[in-house]
Amino acid sequence: MPRQPAWARAAVFLALTLPHAAMAGSWLLGFAPADTLAPGNFSAIAGTGGQISIVGNPSETSFTPFLAHAGIRAGLADGWDIGYRLATVALPYSAVGPSLGSEIDIKHRLTPAGSPWSVALVAGIGYAYLDIQGQSRSAWSPGADLVISHPIARGYTAFADLRYVYTIIPTAQGGTGANHYTAAGPGAGVKIKLTDAVSLTPEIGAFDFNGKLSNRSANGVGIQYGAVLGFHF
Repeated sequence: MPRQPAWARAAVFLALTLPHAAMAGSWLLGFAPADTLAPGNFSAIAGTGGQISIVGNPSETSFTPFLAHAGIRAGLADGWDIGYRLATVALPYSAVGPSLGSEIDIKHRLTPAGSPWSVALVAGIGYAYLDIQGQSRSAWSPGADLVISHPIARGYTAFADLRYVYTIIPTAQGGTGANHYTAAGPGAGVKIKLTDAVSLTPEIGAFDFNGKLSNRSANGVGIQYGAVLGFHF
């Protein structure tokens, strides 16, 4: 049987591993340097983190200490890969309970392979069921991420990113105009090589939240933190 092209094998891999019932959303930390996977290669991550946010006037503090996180990636072509992530989603509002969510994205490395400094652009979209005051609502989250990374020692690669995500909740009361927010801000982390196939990646980020929930202004700031184990195969 002829060998399938990388993109076809990646599509089959994703189709076999995605949940049959999609409950999706977005997570603001990327947990990855700018490098992309070689065509036909795969990787996976699993870990946890949390979020602290202060929004509204008067301000309200929302703290979610544990947000489970997992994902897979597949190399498509030189400088291109695709990823799918499944995570607990926590909006920065105390009236919105955490829910299960996921995101699919495409990553393009803008610098040549092996460059001392690597730069990549990530674009994706997420979808989630959110628990808003006891009622399930759907939310969409398109976004983009600019990533810069540089090896700092043998087995250590530092990275920084700048992420923007726009979330809309069209099924909530008042529709999109009354239920939307943006999250923008930087993050930083380090990928630590444990073995040839296993790595550990902690990351932290600070974000500005700007938007409305139930037509009430809810602007503020938030911090996300987390760490994942990575597996290359």
